[in-house]
Amino acid sequence: MTTTIEFFSGMGLMRAGLERVGIETVFANDIDKTKAKLYVDNWGDKELRIGDIRDLHGDDIPTADLATASFPCTDMSLAGKYKGLKGAQSGLILDFLRILEEMGERAPRTLMIENVMGFLKANDGRDWQTVVSGMRKLCYETEHIVVNAKAFVPQSRARVFLFGNKASFSLPEPPMARNDVRLADVAEAEGDWWSRERVSAFVDTLSPLQFQRVSNYRSRMWTAYFGAFRRTRGGRAVWEVRADQIAGTLRTTRGGSAKQAILRAGCGELSIRWMNVKEYARLQGAEHLRYDTVTPYQAMFALGDAVCVPVIEWLAVHCLLPIMNESK
Repeated sequence: MTTTIEFFSGMGLMRAGLERVGIETVFANDIDKTKAKLYVDNWGDKELRIGDIRDLHGDDIPTADLATASFPCTDMSLAGKYKGLKGAQSGLILDFLRILEEMGERAPRTLMIENVMGFLKANDGRDWQTVVSGMRKLCYETEHIVVNAKAFVPQSRARVFLFGNKASFSLPEPPMARNDVRLADVAEAEGDWWSRERVSAFVDTLSPLQFQRVSNYRSRMWTAYFGAFRRTRGGRAVWEVRADQIAGTLRTTRGGSAKQAILRAGCGELSIRWMNVKEYARLQGAEHLRYDTVTPYQAMFALGDAVCVPVIEWLAVHCLLPIMNESK
């Protein structure tokens, strides 16, 4: 049996992907109580320890083959002003490395760390090098790969995965984006579509480029679905409509940094509404999980702050299992 310990576990989407290939979670940790509730609803409370990673020590952690850390991206993004490891949230990855050091010879042979693309460039790349150097100090060889969820689902979601292993290893080429996945595959025909007046108000706020794009979609002889973000810039709402038939990166709805809508356009018609929680779940490959025990807002926050399940499954099959099997 291959086992894993999971840090920053959220609602358990990392676990969902790994369990598909037989990797069993023996320990999980997260501080967020809402995410922890969803984790327990889906996986039970046996392996989950709710609390601050800074309060954990090596002796608290069971022995396992693999350790994963999908650490907070808050300070690795533009919204977090690229504070990087100096930020209160993203800097917690250093506690992950501390725990591994405290585990000594019991530390897992293989590691997988996940974050947004900003991880590569935060503080001019110095934060990336700090983490890589920390892993190498613990005798891990390192490699990384960038995988975009649009290779599996109609969502553009590029993430960097940093691997560590006690022996040398190599990684495959990342999966290619698919041309046969569309937002229409996950979008619901029914829903709280906006009134004509609200749609008109939306159109009036578009930039010339966005207005022309939406007009072209509307004039086509077929109906399709498109993703659109409402961002707040300088205190005003700014809409960005995608140029393809997939969703943009799902984000947490906290803080108002971005909110995503669905456009249904074609045959002279235009309909718009906010994306709902079921669509969030489908875009993360998590439609089979339970998320109805919290509010839709809370569920969308948890889903937007998680990994994409089929991405993790692909990484397990093509990266983790080969690495761990070669290391035995």
